[in-house]
Amino acid sequence: MNELRKVLVVDSGSRASVDALSAELAGLGFSSVTTSVEAADDVLSVIPRPAAIFLKMPTVEESQHYGSFLALAERLRGPNGTGDIPVIVWDRERLLDSGGISAVMQHQFGPQVLASPDF
Repeated sequence: MNELRKVLVVDSGSRASVDALSAELAGLGFSSVTTSVEAADDVLSVIPRPAAIFLKMPTVEESQHYGSFLALAERLRGPNGTGDIPVIVWDRERLLDSGGISAVMQHQFGPQVLASPDF
């Protein structure tokens, strides 16, 4: 039996009863660990290496946190960041315009991401 590929989802801490991003990732064969932006570094230090890191951008109502997410994305993508782990800035409306989560994952990992559980 294959183990699910894991991703880290960083959000503002405000979660709906059903997290659409986690549900979409599960549908693609990924399990997700969700944490707040403040705890992201601590969580990254204790979990196994994730296949990707999603930064679930704050809503307009939470816009005071937006800068923290952009700074984290820049740091994770920088020379002392996470290396070759893709860092995906998840803004649902913008990404839906580009084909949704499936299209983003195919762009990051290639078309095999949707076909093969062995990644």
